[in-house]
Amino acid sequence: MARTIKQFRYCGSNNDNNSPASSIEGYKTGSIFDQHRVYPILQLGIQGLPGTKFYLNGSIYPIYIGDSGIYDLEVKNGVRINHLRFDETSLRRYTNTSTSKPILIVDVIYEKKEA
Repeated sequence: MARTIKQFRYCGSNNDNNSPASSIEGYKTGSIFDQHRVYPILQLGIQGLPGTKFYLNGSIYPIYIGDSGIYDLEVKNGVRINHLRFDETSLRRYTNTSTSKPILIVDVIYEKKEA
């Protein structure tokens, strides 16, 4: 298997700058990551507004992006991230306005399965 990098950008629901194109639902449920088959995630980097809340591997306990606006996690010893989703209230903060254009950026390194 080859390691591959994929970036996701969320700028608000149905925003043309989202890459890949997605609504809030794709990040809220985690289906955007399922669609692009990035599991298991070996390394995760998230850049966003401080306080953005997300969940790993179906946990009910949230993780928050800190004051730096950056969250970085490299998993080791056979541990893998098999699910990632974001809190809906946090996602609603990523609505572009004329004065502010917050962007949520999610970078993943994953093992691409050979066909």
